[in-house]
Amino acid sequence: MRECRCDSEEDNYCFLCCGNERNRCLPAHEHGILRDNGERWERDACTRCRMNGDEMDGMPCDDQDTQRLCLQGKCSKSVCVDKQQGQYCDKKSEKICVDDVCENPCAKISPYLMVCECPAIDPDTGFASEDRCQLCCFDYHQKPSTRRCRNAHRNYGIKSAQDRPIWRIGLECAGGKRCNRYGICSNDASPGGRNQT
Repeated sequence: MRECRCDSEEDNYCFLCCGNERNRCLPAHEHGILRDNGERWERDACTRCRMNGDEMDGMPCDDQDTQRLCLQGKCSKSVCVDKQQGQYCDKKSEKICVDDVCENPCAKISPYLMVCECPAIDPDTGFASEDRCQLCCFDYHQKPSTRRCRNAHRNYGIKSAQDRPIWRIGLECAGGKRCNRYGICSNDASPGGRNQT
């Protein structure tokens, strides 16, 4: 047996992987290879996720890599694989999926900027808000009475890898509609649907 790269990103990160010509590359413990003390060859961050899965689900698991979250007992970087752009991806609802990465894009501008949801109804006009389906940020350091959720693209220049505003797909809009993948409030029940009305 020799060290190799496991197929799964989580396994490769968490465990020592072993294999050879006759044995598939798997975490060492699946081949019966353990440490001298009988424990798995596993990172501490991954052990914490595996042992405390339910209570740590959606919480950060690695101090060195803020994108890694506990997900179904694994210290995973692929939490956004099955989520839509703009959906929350952590337990505290501070991070969203942007280009398949779980992050707080507002913090790239300032550590005090937090993700928030712009109101469904614009408080200034009383009509449906055009900002609802886009990423919005607020300044955590402002007093709660003066804090305002602002459009991240227009106010801070925050955009996706495609140079567009970051859409909050699936977010509820006024009148029972939802934000679709074009950044528009739609009657279409599926957030990724083509209906733009």
